[in-house]
Amino acid sequence: MKYISEKVAYIKGLAEGLKLDTSSDEGRIISALIDVIDDLTDAVDGIAEAHDDLADYVEVIDEDLEDLSDDFDELNDLLFDFSDLEHMDEDDEDDDLYEVICPDCGEVYLTDFESFDADDVICPKCGKKFELESKVVDKLKQAEACMHHHQDEEA
Repeated sequence: MKYISEKVAYIKGLAEGLKLDTSSDEGRIISALIDVIDDLTDAVDGIAEAHDDLADYVEVIDEDLEDLSDDFDELNDLLFDFSDLEHMDEDDEDDDLYEVICPDCGEVYLTDFESFDADDVICPKCGKKFELESKVVDKLKQAEACMHHHQDEEA
C-alpha cells in the first residue's frame, strides 16, 4: 500500500508545484479529488493493517485449536470405554476400577488395572502423568489375581 501513498503524495506535490488555483471551479474539484484520494488511501492502509492483525489472531486461534484437538484426542484415548459396562455385572465393574489420588492436584478418580500395570496413570483434572510405587503395583497385581481366581471358583 506504500506505493499508493507515494503516488498520492506525488499528485499533491504536483498540485502545489503547479500552484493549483483553488479559487477556480476546476481547482476546487481537483483539490477535493486529491483530498478524497488521500482519505481513501488512509482507509485502505487501515483496512490492510486490520487484516494483518486479524490474520495473526486467526493463526493464534488455529494453533490453540490444534492444541485443544490434540489434548482432546489424548484424553479420548485415556477415557474408559463405558460401552463395555453393558456386558459386565456390578461386581465385575467394581473389581476392575481402582481409586487413585493424584499426587499433584489431589484429584480422586477411578481408573482401570491396565493403567496401573502399564505405569500409565494420568490425572484427568491436571493431566499430569505419575507412576505408582512398584510395591503398590505388586499389591494391586496380587489383588487382581486373587479376584479373578475367586471369580473363577464361583463360576
